[in-house]
Amino acid sequence: MKITKRAMLLSTALHLLYFVAMFGVGFIRTLNYEPDIIAEAGNVTTLQNEVAIGTTGSPFIYVFTWIGLAIVLALGMLTVQRIRQTR
Repeated sequence: MKITKRAMLLSTALHLLYFVAMFGVGFIRTLNYEPDIIAEAGNVTTLQNEVAIGTTGSPFIYVFTWIGLAIVLALGMLTVQRIRQTR
């Protein structure tokens, strides 16, 4: 049970690190964005009527990746534990 809890905690930490990193990258890109109005002045296109910032997929994918990563980490920890016991 100790390995399962540790794997779930590590999976949670890695997912939080991913979310913080993605937020940071998006924030830095937003701060540094400078539109090139002169180059776009001659390009007349239809404007979009919807804006999406970030991902627009289902948030349940993160639940599945969290569970999958926890399983992979638990299997890895079990393997390492068995290797250490045989030595």
